[in-house]
Amino acid sequence: MAMEQVNGNGPEEPIDTPEVSRSEHFAALLEAGLPQNVAEKLDELYVAGECVCVCLVAHSDLDERALEALKEFNEEGALQVLVQFKESDLSHVQNKSAFLCGVMKTYRQREKQGTKVSDSTKGPDEAKIKELLDRTDYTLDVTTGQRKYGGPPPEPVYSGAQPNVGTEIFIGKIPRDLFEDELVPLFEKAGPIWDLRLMMDPLKGLSDVILYHQPDDKKKNRGFCFLEYEDHKTAIQPEESPPGGQWRECSFNT
Repeated sequence: MAMEQVNGNGPEEPIDTPEVSRSEHFAALLEAGLPQNVAEKLDELYVAGECVCVCLVAHSDLDERALEALKEFNEEGALQVLVQFKESDLSHVQNKSAFLCGVMKTYRQREKQGTKVSDSTKGPDEAKIKELLDRTDYTLDVTTGQRKYGGPPPEPVYSGAQPNVGTEIFIGKIPRDLFEDELVPLFEKAGPIWDLRLMMDPLKGLSDVILYHQPDDKKKNRGFCFLEYEDHKTAIQPEESPPGGQWRECSFNT
């Protein structure tokens, strides 16, 4: 609590100084050798993650390797990495330590290239993604550079062995702003999906289909994916009878 003198006369009046909330792990971050400001920024994520309505990160989510890698950055770089990490969609990230390492790796690559991360206004609609997952009971696992939907699918859908060769198809020329909530309903018309792998920039997030994205575009895929069905007969259907509409220019190859 600080004291302030009013107009230079009379007694000083107390001014309430808000206390910054710190997690029980803040001291450990300092002991690990993180700079004060970096430790404070990371601890802010810990504190926010303790709120049930926020899906950020807990101290137990980050291993020693991630903290050691963060220490290799100068203070400005480490703070920017943590800002990008915080702004990423972590709701389906199972290995957050590896994800943070991926963010750091991408940051270094872009730093060498002299490029900056650009912000996009559109990304996956999390409400629609949740609605899809609730309907299908499939899992969605977001890692560094990939969003994987299924693989394997839930047992009520398929409980056999993993599909053999000839069940995966390549789909090209996909609109670059589409995500699982639009891709899955289209592809499941042919039959049950084994998995859909969507490759992303480490600072983005996606699911089921394999899509590869431009390194400077945080919210778009790179226009193609790999989709795996449970058998060959199902896999050739999209190629034989491709969908129309916005998909008429897409290419399908088994």
